[in-house]
Amino acid sequence: MSFYLEIAGLPKKKYLALFLVIIISLLLISSKIYAAPSANLVYSETGLGGGLWQYDYIFYNTSTNSEYIYSVDLLFNQQATVTGDPLPTGWDSTTWVGENETDFIVTFSTSASYDIAAGSSLGGFSFNIDYQAGDISYNAYFDDHQGGIFNTSGLTTIVPEPISSVLFLSGGVVIALRRYRKNIIKQ
Repeated sequence: MSFYLEIAGLPKKKYLALFLVIIISLLLISSKIYAAPSANLVYSETGLGGGLWQYDYIFYNTSTNSEYIYSVDLLFNQQATVTGDPLPTGWDSTTWVGENETDFIVTFSTSASYDIAAGSSLGGFSFNIDYQAGDISYNAYFDDHQGGIFNTSGLTTIVPEPISSVLFLSGGVVIALRRYRKNIIKQ
């Protein structure tokens, strides 16, 4: 009995190596094909008193391919009076700047050179609103600058307060030091 099973004229070990190369190649190609544009919109929220709230947004393009964010819609869950601050350079809106009675606001880049590239972010999207909106829905629109248009939807998320982050990190450091010390004592 032979130690090699010949399939398609190749010994078993070579066939297995070829099979693994094909599987790895398919995984790499499929991850590239199925990568979807994605965004993460984070905000800080400040109570201004008198029922007014200020929201400061940063738009993160978390895509892994060459998709660029060129427009974002923020969708409120009720009609609101919104006063938008000036937008970042290269961005405009029909509903953001000035005072508007609306249930959504839209912003978009004025040219492809101001689109937000994959793996980068842009801040400076600020407005005041007459109720505490919290996490709101958004639609983000992407362009691959080669004719492909994509979009994604989600909920905005609040940026953790600095003191919460400091407490979380210091707790982790304390636990790590205790484990390190415990391991030193055991030796």
